[in-house]
Amino acid sequence: MEIWSDKKPPKGFPFSPDRVLSEDSTGISRKDISDDSDRESIRSLMGMVDWVVVRCPDWTMIPLENLIADASGTGTRICAEINRIEDVQGAIFALEIGVDALLLPPQEELWEKAQLLGNSRSSRLSDDSNLSMIEVTVRSIEDGGIGQRACIDLTERMNPDEGLCIGSFSSCMVLVQAEVNENPHVPTRPFRVNAGAIHAYVLSEGERTNYLEELRSGMPVSVISSNGSRRTSIVGRVKIEHRPFLLIRFESNDGIEGQILLQQAETVRLLTLGGESIAVTSLKEGEKVLAMTFESAMHIGKSVPSLVKEV
Repeated sequence: MEIWSDKKPPKGFPFSPDRVLSEDSTGISRKDISDDSDRESIRSLMGMVDWVVVRCPDWTMIPLENLIADASGTGTRICAEINRIEDVQGAIFALEIGVDALLLPPQEELWEKAQLLGNSRSSRLSDDSNLSMIEVTVRSIEDGGIGQRACIDLTERMNPDEGLCIGSFSSCMVLVQAEVNENPHVPTRPFRVNAGAIHAYVLSEGERTNYLEELRSGMPVSVISSNGSRRTSIVGRVKIEHRPFLLIRFESNDGIEGQILLQQAETVRLLTLGGESIAVTSLKEGEKVLAMTFESAMHIGKSVPSLVKEV
């Protein structure tokens, strides 16, 4: 996604526009939209011009969503003129596709948010962000005592082959399945992962991690499928309660060790390479489950090239 400016920003402005319209307006048509007649006028341009810059005097999302749908497959791209920070997210994620560019005034807060959300959208929609999932072998299952467990509730549902990558060690994290399985005692909660003890890592965006204790509403995490595909989702709520744990230790074929403390409950499940879902209360030594590994260590959630041993 591009970010444009009407004029060259003032000296000292910390952001550089991808396009300055006063210097280059080739292939651009500018239109206001307030009702369906304006939309029809813009639709007539689809496929005829490279860009349509749209301004809504009384900003609402529905006209923009309609225009994004209209432009799909025509070769014409949509730029939204935005002047309020609260409208940035809606334009970037409209119809989950979003606009192709934003036209912003020289206000640092607006540009900072636009770049942050634009990068988040790129991560969410990226086709090459798959992870290499591996099998790890369960080496031991022990009583993990009582501690604080975090349930991570997302703002969207997960599929049966999806969950979050979580582990006590940043070098190796297992795929903990969402609560999508039928159970006679509790309803399914496909938006939830019972993620384990609060000290554990969870994969967020890119190769960043967060401690479960750090997660808050509005923060991004990576939803991972058993085939390694990933998408970014937003935390809606974190619920922390005291629960009994199982301490599960596992190891990859090339000797990378990991462990996780998960609540001792049949609703907490891990996934296998073949797509089978195994409750941690039924898990046995020698069984194989899905995990992912990092070759480097983590410092403040970022991958760093240092040697760290976690035990």
